[in-house]
Amino acid sequence: MEINKGIRAKLFLLFVAIGAVPFIILVTVSSLNTISELESSIKKNSLLRNAVISEHITELIEKNQAVLQSLAMSPTIIGYLQEPTEERYDYVSKILHDTDKIFNDNNLTALTGSDGRQLLRTDGSTLVNLKNRQHFQEAMKGRTYVSDIISSMSTGKMIVVMEVPVLNEEGKSIGMLQRNFNLTALQEYVQKFEENEIYVIIMDRTGRIIANSENISGVGSRYALDNDYKFILDRIYNSSGVIRLDVNGEDSLAAYSRNLNTGWMIITFRPYHFIMDQVYDTAIKSIIFGLALLFVGTLVAYFLTIHVTKPIIDLTNVVEDVMSGKNSVEKIEVSTNDELGQMAAAFNKIRSERDAFQLESELDKLTELFNKKTMENLCKMKLKTFNENENSNIFMAFYVIDLDHFKEVNDLLGHQFGDKVLVEFAKGLKKIFRPNDCIGRFGGDEFVIIVDSLPNMEVVVRKAEQIKQIALNLTVEGKTKFVTASIGIAIAPQNGRDYDTLFAAADKAVYYVKNNGKNGYYCELFDEKKEDVKN
Repeated sequence: MEINKGIRAKLFLLFVAIGAVPFIILVTVSSLNTISELESSIKKNSLLRNAVISEHITELIEKNQAVLQSLAMSPTIIGYLQEPTEERYDYVSKILHDTDKIFNDNNLTALTGSDGRQLLRTDGSTLVNLKNRQHFQEAMKGRTYVSDIISSMSTGKMIVVMEVPVLNEEGKSIGMLQRNFNLTALQEYVQKFEENEIYVIIMDRTGRIIANSENISGVGSRYALDNDYKFILDRIYNSSGVIRLDVNGEDSLAAYSRNLNTGWMIITFRPYHFIMDQVYDTAIKSIIFGLALLFVGTLVAYFLTIHVTKPIIDLTNVVEDVMSGKNSVEKIEVSTNDELGQMAAAFNKIRSERDAFQLESELDKLTELFNKKTMENLCKMKLKTFNENENSNIFMAFYVIDLDHFKEVNDLLGHQFGDKVLVEFAKGLKKIFRPNDCIGRFGGDEFVIIVDSLPNMEVVVRKAEQIKQIALNLTVEGKTKFVTASIGIAIAPQNGRDYDTLFAAADKAVYYVKNNGKNGYYCELFDEKKEDVKN
């Protein structure tokens, strides 16, 4: 099957490629369908697993609180809190110990007075003063409450406290009843769900680990210090959903849900290779069948090449003249009304309009972030979508970042070192923001970030703090602590709804930080009564 070099060979390859399309489509569609179906199944199963765990947590909470609320209405307990006597103490002690026997879960029940001092504990441990504990303060406000994970003052163990207030006839809190929930049982319950490389963790409202099926992070580890999963919270802005991210060096699907009774976050992980292994098996079968189709397509391509060579040569020559920038390119004359005639018309149009188009680079060459022009266009596009959105609870953040002391770095360590500083800082920004967030460099040491679909200001502040830490801890060639970041923030719609207004507000905020010690972030919306820089 010999084919001459030049346009005939190229056309032959084109027809071979066309013949290969069914093969490629077959393999691609089969693989994509398998991936989509498996992803959908895993997402549903993971969210269902989260729902089962959440229901278990809710059942535990509601059962304990129901019993505590019943005890809180006991005249004996109310009377003892108002006028403690030895006789009443014995009755109250019996009631609380009988309650523990009902549950039979090795958790204790305790009674605390209005001054925060424990009056009775069923485990016999040292009575402590809970005056400064949040669950006691909530009880004194007359509220039922479930704490985040805390350390027991008497035993030092990590626990969760469920409490209800005890009210007198006037409805005033005169004490509280609580049950200290040992986390071992919840840890054992979560570990039952570990199968086929499925991992489950539960975090409280502050980001601490409550239970972990893999024991990768210890129970009670802090989000900000030693929690291996802290990066997940940086990507979760809603109460439930599924995201794809890297977990312990492996691409994974993470399904997350929030328990409404406690605010705790339940997250289920599954490595992505579990899907790809099954996709590989499907692709092999598709390839075998597709190769047969490709062979037939190659034979057809050869015979078509012979018959279509002449007009294709004419079209190819014109394309080469246009692409080479030749000023004088003759108009193609093809009299047929078939596809070749349409191609000729298209090439004639390219010839006449080629000078009207210019290619503008989208990326900053040094940092590979968006350049200034592209960022302006992206911001305007996002603002157009934002202004058309009628949801008043969603807003958009606009960050302008200026690196402090960057000129001194260039002067003392050289411009090449300064360029490395900019590159490392850009890498740090990419790690903490979502793929759909826009990160750009406006030139020099000035960066701009656009983040939309934000539900609250807490996310804005957290991201500003992370940007600040990236600059502060930047390490280049073993050197660190040589730059800081001044960050100005503008919020849409509060600071405006158009690009120029938002940029001006953020730029003004940057100068405010610069003039107030640098190394911080500021937005005029943080505190309307007192303007301050968050250092």
